[in-house]
Amino acid sequence: MRISRLQFVSVPVADHVKAREFYVDVLGFELVVDIAGPHGQFVMVAPPGAQTGVVLVDFSVEGREFGGPVHLQFHTDDLDADIAELRAAGVEAGNPQEMQWGRMTTFTDVDGNPISLLQPSAMGNRPG
Repeated sequence: MRISRLQFVSVPVADHVKAREFYVDVLGFELVVDIAGPHGQFVMVAPPGAQTGVVLVDFSVEGREFGGPVHLQFHTDDLDADIAELRAAGVEAGNPQEMQWGRMTTFTDVDGNPISLLQPSAMGNRPG
């Protein structure tokens, strides 16, 4: 096997435009791809400089059914600042939770997919 990294994670969304706006305008992701594909619109976003993207998969793609929401967890270096920014944007971000491996908060995207931000402790930082 020559697998070197995760290419992308598919997240089910009801509306590409609203989902793209949330990930780009609220979370600060970059729009990597937004093209018409053989199975509908292909929209990929990613944190700035990331190698792994999030593909926003339209629920309405014919012949495809997706399971429930997908949980995403992203790394942050400043959880408190990110919580403040999320709340300023109208996102209901939870209060920080203290864990052995770091501090985290949770919230949902516009389609109810759970997202958490983790600011790892020394224990939570693993070599990548």
